[in-house]
Amino acid sequence: MTFEKFDIVEKEDEIHVVAQIAYRTKDDKRQGLQKIKIGTADIVSELSNRNVSHGRVLNTATLKNYRAEETAATWIFEKKTTKTLDKPAEKVILTKEKKLAPKKKSKAKKTTSK
Repeated sequence: MTFEKFDIVEKEDEIHVVAQIAYRTKDDKRQGLQKIKIGTADIVSELSNRNVSHGRVLNTATLKNYRAEETAATWIFEKKTTKTLDKPAEKVILTKEKKLAPKKKSKAKKTTSK
């Protein structure tokens, strides 16, 4: 892609991409300059070419070189952050419970009185 302007501005938790392309005049039409339409997918591929990591898209736009009012636009992306997970718990070692031995019964004869 040929951009006249492609600025990347990183804010607190957002990435703003400002892009601008040249307007196609009547003389350009006669010379055979094709219509160009640039969408979010093209901006994402340009960011990957420039090694800029980003999250999901918050604001989208479209650039068209055949409409003067649509030759510049701004895209807003979330900033990609790595979230730290909780610290893992200490390792727990499980042991089997020992079965208790049955109580010893006395072998003495019981006397019963009547």
